[in-house]
Amino acid sequence: MTEQPVVYHSPGCPYSAKLRAKMALARIPHCSVRFRDDEEGAAAVRAHHPQGWELSPTVLIGGRYLSNPTLAEVREALARS
Repeated sequence: MTEQPVVYHSPGCPYSAKLRAKMALARIPHCSVRFRDDEEGAAAVRAHHPQGWELSPTVLIGGRYLSNPTLAEVREALARS
């Protein structure tokens, strides 16, 4: 069994809200980290993006970061992990 995906999101981000809702409806268990309140999460997101952006959503699956992924990309990454 792989670890749950971690969805890093910022408050008020409609793309994050949409992805998390789709993941919940698809019954994909995940952990949500509001990176504005979590410096460790924010640092992980900034480290992943070349220009230090805090892109929301950023999803961590099996050690791999996905930037603003679709539900299909999340499912594909889960299948590979």
